[in-house]
Amino acid sequence: MTVTTHTVIGAGIGMTMGNPILGFFLGFVSHLLVDMIPHGDHNLAEQYKVYKKKKKIALAYVGLDASIALFALLILFNVIDYQNKVAFSAAIAGSILPDILIGLYEITKTKYLRWFNSLHFFFHDFFVKKHGDVKLSHAIVGQAGLIAILINLIN
Repeated sequence: MTVTTHTVIGAGIGMTMGNPILGFFLGFVSHLLVDMIPHGDHNLAEQYKVYKKKKKIALAYVGLDASIALFALLILFNVIDYQNKVAFSAAIAGSILPDILIGLYEITKTKYLRWFNSLHFFFHDFFVKKHGDVKLSHAIVGQAGLIAILINLIN
């Protein structure tokens, strides 16, 4: 899923949780579970690892996604009247932490994050390896619709 999707799901969790620790944990777990849904980026990740020319496309995709996630987060913080800012923020942090850890692993290749990389891709590729992925363009449209619905529900 896009970071934007994970951010908005985390925001929804944070709105319903009064406890920051529980919100963080549920945000983290939600990331792994939602990543099980085929979402069109399997080939993008593979191309990044194998083809040097495709790295620019993958990095542009990630940069654009992170920028949109930041924009969505700013909207959520300024439009929504939420009671517990710490739980809200903790759930969002938990929901995007897995992708941050994967990025750190890709940069460092540290043995300390290897286990998490394997765990993350176990979830990420769970259905894709068995049934194939969807087209990235379809996934983006679907996630944009999901984000719009979630923001409407949160608001």
